[in-house]
Amino acid sequence: MDTSDKLTLIVSYILKYAVFLSITLIIIGISLMFINGNANGVPISKLADFNNAQTGTYNSSSFSPTQIPGAIMSLDALGFISLGLWVLIFTPVTVLVSSLVEYIYVKNKLYTILTFVVLFNLMAAILIVPHFVKV
Repeated sequence: MDTSDKLTLIVSYILKYAVFLSITLIIIGISLMFINGNANGVPISKLADFNNAQTGTYNSSSFSPTQIPGAIMSLDALGFISLGLWVLIFTPVTVLVSSLVEYIYVKNKLYTILTFVVLFNLMAAILIVPHFVKV
């Protein structure tokens, strides 16, 4: 098995298991939301009401990623849903990192540089840009 076949196999495993883990976490979160009747203390009726300006809608920016561990430990629905979404968001990052390591290992300078640029842009879009965009 040559290097490109190994990389393809690694990428396929990362994608398969990360998506499965993400879906599982989100399903657990949705199940907990219906069992508990709320998510992060917000009732389902408010979470599902997109048309009533009086009650407002729940904005995901009010739930920080630093709250995920505590929410998971307390079996809060939003913690599981958020973790599932973060796993899904960072799946392509993991694929890029594994590709970058492989390209560095085989000393492919062009693909190493291109993968690094794509990885840098993706990380900037995920972690830096949202701090400058006000909704």
